Amino acid sequence: MAATENLKLGKEVRVYIGKTASATSDIDFVKIVNENEVTMSYSVDEQDVSTKENGKVSLPGDESYEFKFTLNLALTDPSLQYLAAAKNKSWPYKVKSGANDWYEGRFILTGVENKAGSQGVIEGSYTLKNSGPVTENDPETGEPYGAA
Repeated sequence: MAATENLKLGKEVRVYIGKTASATSDIDFVKIVNENEVTMSYSVDEQDVSTKENGKVSLPGDESYEFKFTLNLALTDPSLQYLAAAKNKSWPYKVKSGANDWYEGRFILTGVENKAGSQGVIEGSYTLKNSGPVTENDPETGEPYGAA
């Protein structure tokens, strides 16, 4: 059996934050240098409706995206000033896979948890929740899903 050829390490997936609240182009974003890992959660608050014919059915509801990422302060990170400015504000973020945009949209930084480890490195855990529509692209191509 041949080994898979499309395996990519997670280190190619990185979080970027806008330099301003109105950032739109790639040059307006800065990479969060010390980001160690990122997770994404997607959920829908579907609407349940009771019917006589089919019983209870679920209808599409509100979508929710949540990103969590960790970082450490072992190295100087130019993104920290932007993360501090973005607290409790709708702010532009991107998640890139290599050079390709994977997710992009406006998010609110809803939680920050810092801890000082035994080696003197401060570690932070950040939570983002979408504050508007989120664009999701194919991480391999950077194109919207289904684009030919």
